[in-house]
Amino acid sequence: MRKATKNDMRQKLHHIIFIVIATLLIMGCTGKGSQSLSDIPDDIVQTHGDSIALAARFTGDFNHFLAVTDSLADAGELSQIRADGLRGVAYFQMGQIDKCLECLRSAIADETPPAADFWEYIHAGTNLVIILNSQRNYDSAMRTALRLIDLLKQTDSPRSAEELQTLYLCLGDTQLMLKRSDDAVESYNEAYQCVLHTRNNSTSRPLAASIETVENIAASHINHQMEAGIWVDRMDSLLAVYEAQPKAIDKEIKAFRALVLLHRAQVCQMQGKETEAARYYEQYKSTDYGSSLEGRINGCDYLVEAHRYAEAADNYTQLDRFIKEWGYEYDLETIGNNLLPKLRSNYHAGRQDSALHVAMQIAEVYDSALVQQKQRDAAEMTTIYDVQGKERQIIEQRAGKRLFTAISIAVAIIALLAGILAVYFFRQQRVIRKKNRVLVEQMTEAVEYKRMMEEGRSKSRVSDEVIVEKTPDEIVDFDALTTDELSQHIRSVIIRERLYLNAQFTGQRVPHHCRLHQPLPSGVCQGTARRQS
Repeated sequence: MRKATKNDMRQKLHHIIFIVIATLLIMGCTGKGSQSLSDIPDDIVQTHGDSIALAARFTGDFNHFLAVTDSLADAGELSQIRADGLRGVAYFQMGQIDKCLECLRSAIADETPPAADFWEYIHAGTNLVIILNSQRNYDSAMRTALRLIDLLKQTDSPRSAEELQTLYLCLGDTQLMLKRSDDAVESYNEAYQCVLHTRNNSTSRPLAASIETVENIAASHINHQMEAGIWVDRMDSLLAVYEAQPKAIDKEIKAFRALVLLHRAQVCQMQGKETEAARYYEQYKSTDYGSSLEGRINGCDYLVEAHRYAEAADNYTQLDRFIKEWGYEYDLETIGNNLLPKLRSNYHAGRQDSALHVAMQIAEVYDSALVQQKQRDAAEMTTIYDVQGKERQIIEQRAGKRLFTAISIAVAIIALLAGILAVYFFRQQRVIRKKNRVLVEQMTEAVEYKRMMEEGRSKSRVSDEVIVEKTPDEIVDFDALTTDELSQHIRSVIIRERLYLNAQFTGQRVPHHCRLHQPLPSGVCQGTARRQS
């Protein structure tokens, strides 16, 4: 197996550093002060404080409801988002729209709501969009709706479709008022897709709300002279499903069925099918809803389009009563949607006195309605300024937190890299020290071995010199020599006289040449031969 080289270790270190940095950067980019959107509950979770507040709301005393909400918020039983959402409802019911808008804006001031309050946050934002639309503040309504839609798209909760259909409906209405018909059609289609994906429950309330969504889309198409037949058909199909539900409310079924007839009459009238339109309207007028005060006022739009001015004028005689019972007021929108059609109906029906009376009424309420609208716009601008100031504070706080988080992440990365590098260099030093230790040992062994070899060689040279210095004449008694000394003597003679160059020189001539008078021991010849070789 191939051993890891220094380059391999360096590459591994680089990979580790890259992974660590990438992980920390991802954590830094995705980290937020609120809980993750994956923690959002599938449905609204009511707290003990919610139950008490809702009980106060259903008493019908909205001052009491507001006081209870404030007390619960002060006691910590309601979060800021929940409390502001409920306050907005209370002020709306009391007709204090400016304070209602202020509370609802405060409820959704934070762009990232806590998971526990997510659905209350969306509900408050949807109410804000609806009111902004009714106040004809279409730009703010569109921006708010788009922000809530983007937030809901990040969740995978089944409840999202139920909330999205209302937001897309409001967005489409806003786009229609801003003359962006193509965008409005796209938003309405998105709303219908959400209707199809809205889960129903045992109360059938989500299904009833879906029918209302489709009915509003159909009415918007009719009011803007757009093709609405398909939306009426879709409403009719959803109504058939609702009628089969065990807990469907009979009064709602009758009202929805009547509205289907009215819208079919309006669609046929736009298509020039006047006879068929009249037949549908007669069926509508015979229903309980069609004969009610609300039904007669709503039917006036068809009657005016069909030039049935006398019938429309008759129904409009109940307009003041309708405005009072429904808690409306004669603002600019009411003047445009109701008083002007009433004026035209009376005029074309030949009721000049009634037409003059309506004209005088418009003159009286127009001035106050215009002043009221300007005051409302001014109050709204003040509210927006206050909310923007709060939002700026929140943004600055968030920026400070993000800066602190970024610095913390940078310090953590530097510390981690320093630690990794320290460990890497420590291990490298250990490897180098080990290698150096082995190298020193090897060098020591080599030096020692060289020294021993040199000592051996020096001893051999000394012995040779001693023996060489002694000539054969100086050696008196060869028998007194040891075998090694005798071998050294013979070797010195062979070397000195270069006998190894003589091809005729053999072992048998050694005794004679070395002046030996007796045969050599076998070990001496063998030892001499080995050394010589």
